[in-house]
Amino acid sequence: MAVVLVITRHDNPQDIKEITVTKKLVLGNSIYCDVILEDKTVASMQCEIQPSKTGHIIAKNLDAKKEVLLNQTRLKKSALNSTDILKIGPYLLSIDKDQLTAEELAVINTEYEEFV
Repeated sequence: MAVVLVITRHDNPQDIKEITVTKKLVLGNSIYCDVILEDKTVASMQCEIQPSKTGHIIAKNLDAKKEVLLNQTRLKKSALNSTDILKIGPYLLSIDKDQLTAEELAVINTEYEEFV
């Protein structure tokens, strides 16, 4: 299963990027990141997004000094569901529900339990 995240800027909604999450991705303001978010309010390595073995998408804040918000709440680490909005600086990230099958959507919207 490949989940597509849509990235927009709240100050420029026409600027839309799509990224496919098939492996761990690091997002930030550094050229060393997998996804570069060019803004001074974004840390050099701000957020990690990766698929779990269960099919969920896990988001984790990598820089405690700069906020990543999940539905207006400060994020440490959480699974994303199909209605969540992740905010990193001026960027908004959401799952593209239209590119998921009914089965994939059901998996993403179930509660995630981390297995160690």
